[in-house]
Amino acid sequence: MDFLEISRKKYYDAVNNPTPLIVGFSITNACNLRCKLCGVAAGESLQEELTEELTEELTTDEAKSVIDNLSKAGVIHLSFGGGEPTVRNDIIELAAYAAKRINSVGIVSNGFLIDRRLAGNIADAGVRQVMISLDGIDSETHDANRGKESYDRAIHALENIRYADISARISFTISQTNFHQLPEMIALAKELGVSLNVQEFFAKGRAEGKEALVLTRRQRRDMQRLLFKTQAEMGISSIGFENRYIISEDKKAQAVCSNPNLSSGFYDFCVGCFTGIYSLFVSATGEVRLCGRYGEGRLGNLKNRSLSEIWQNSEILKKVRDRENLSGRCGKCAYRYICGGCRRNAYMLNGDFFDEDPACWRGRSEKELEISA
Repeated sequence: MDFLEISRKKYYDAVNNPTPLIVGFSITNACNLRCKLCGVAAGESLQEELTEELTEELTTDEAKSVIDNLSKAGVIHLSFGGGEPTVRNDIIELAAYAAKRINSVGIVSNGFLIDRRLAGNIADAGVRQVMISLDGIDSETHDANRGKESYDRAIHALENIRYADISARISFTISQTNFHQLPEMIALAKELGVSLNVQEFFAKGRAEGKEALVLTRRQRRDMQRLLFKTQAEMGISSIGFENRYIISEDKKAQAVCSNPNLSSGFYDFCVGCFTGIYSLFVSATGEVRLCGRYGEGRLGNLKNRSLSEIWQNSEILKKVRDRENLSGRCGKCAYRYICGGCRRNAYMLNGDFFDEDPACWRGRSEKELEISA
């Protein structure tokens, strides 16, 4: 059998009985900052006048019920995000509740409120990882987006998290404003003794209309090649990134994925895009959704539906897992069963979840590489 045939067989073996392993739980849409490039346009803090959307957010008891639901479905990692999760006065209670039921619990934060005391409380709750958003290597770059003093607060948060003996990561959203700082950001993470996670900026939410800040395909390629090289040098746990497309240059991963003697399990085979196969998101109101908020309002609410039932029986998810539904370049690509493109990109940029990924740089002409997407 050739590569395509083997990877196709292994892919469908993998998705035959999928398990929701990784969950991003947007516990609130509230935030204490007003970042100019916020992709979700996080709103009022809980101390201010609440919008109708915020008043519908899960109560403490409802959030605990959702966590129970996730645990019963087999989730092994839960990450609390937002908005800003630390503005909820019950975040420690919810994190502790989750840590007793789910193997790994994390928090994604802007770090503004994480002093020594809060870091200690987070550690006592059983949280294993905290990721702090950092938009640049200096206050000039970071504060231009997030506001005065936010850089210093973020750096101190990383220090406080490490002091509390929690695994710390930098979350670096890369755009035209800070692309040139990537090598220095890698060095900064190493200097601080923390891991680095890189994700791309897209002009959504409060950043709508700022398409000029999105990376070009060439920049995206160069970024991924640098991060892939750094990951090989420093260890896979030190660098995380949205490694779509780089699989086309990763001969080692290709060999593993096309080895018929290895299983098609999570650790032996790369399905590429996880969404709807191993990962999902839960909104602040309990709605299940995939990347790019796809399926929200159609997949179900975990306040009154079992995630296990949704995961096994949803016609939407069955369609998502069928890579024969991919069209355009993705539908013809030799790596479609170990990559699949980024479905969020297709949905957010083309309006069609199953369309080709317009951000992909593989096989593009020199002219096409200069285009953002």
